[in-house]
Amino acid sequence: MASKTNTKNRKIDIIEVGPRDGLQNIKKYIPLEIKIRIIALLYKAGLRNIEVTSFVSPKAMPQMKDAYQLVEKVKEQKFSDLNIITLVPNLYGAKIAQELAVYRIVYIISVSEKHNQDNVRQTRNESFKQLEKIIQLYQEKEGSPQIKVGLATAFHCPFEGNQPVSKVIEMVGKLYEMGIRYFNFADTTGNANPLQVRNFWETLLPQCPNDLQYGIHFHDTKGLGLANTLVSLEYSIQWIESSFGGFGGCPFAPGAAGNIATEDLINMLEGIEIEYGGINKELIAEAVKEIYSYNPCALNSHAFKSLFSKD
Repeated sequence: MASKTNTKNRKIDIIEVGPRDGLQNIKKYIPLEIKIRIIALLYKAGLRNIEVTSFVSPKAMPQMKDAYQLVEKVKEQKFSDLNIITLVPNLYGAKIAQELAVYRIVYIISVSEKHNQDNVRQTRNESFKQLEKIIQLYQEKEGSPQIKVGLATAFHCPFEGNQPVSKVIEMVGKLYEMGIRYFNFADTTGNANPLQVRNFWETLLPQCPNDLQYGIHFHDTKGLGLANTLVSLEYSIQWIESSFGGFGGCPFAPGAAGNIATEDLINMLEGIEIEYGGINKELIAEAVKEIYSYNPCALNSHAFKSLFSKD
């Protein structure tokens, strides 16, 4: 049985993914200056790990067509302690991230073969081969970004159904041999439930090396995102990914809703006395207001609706 973590005096990192995951599904283009303003508000609110964009084909995700300029402009703001994180699907994106000297990349591989092909247009074996090239590229230059691997559909796939934990363990083992130490497990469709999540950790942790760091990324399709997060906090995770306003969703996972809302997550962490870094929810609400008019139906935040929408 996996050893549980005492939540008393516990500290957890919040990784804000809204500027990337939260905006990628919005069809109407959001001007570059608004994206910069959102990131500035999130930074001012106290968030220091922000996934700002993804280096993907503009044909696949038109909202990300300004990714290069956005990272440049954010770096010009001189937020000295901001960790800029970007998602990359391939070697091309990894080269751009290296050129821009971002703090960390998130390289996505799906546990589900079918979802991997739909999401990044590669087989899983091709994704592993691309990652090998990225690792080699980054090893050749000091100061290259950290690599975190995000395992999409770690709990459920829209095409293949629930994914066996054994597949995740096998992938973690292979990635560990390649040198990866940072792992993110995503409930891409938002179909996971607390019992499934508990079984996931109880099965996975005893089978994996002790020098790994883990994070979670829950979507809230069935309203269980925070419940799944609460269960995960009983285990040795280091960070939680969330999105301001609960905006977001995977365009290649039919029916998937947005992420857990950062401000809802903060409310929960405060309630169970877990330290998260002192983040200002009012400033997060200002960022939500900037995006709300572009896609009001995507708002998925209880905190915003109850506390910040009075005006």
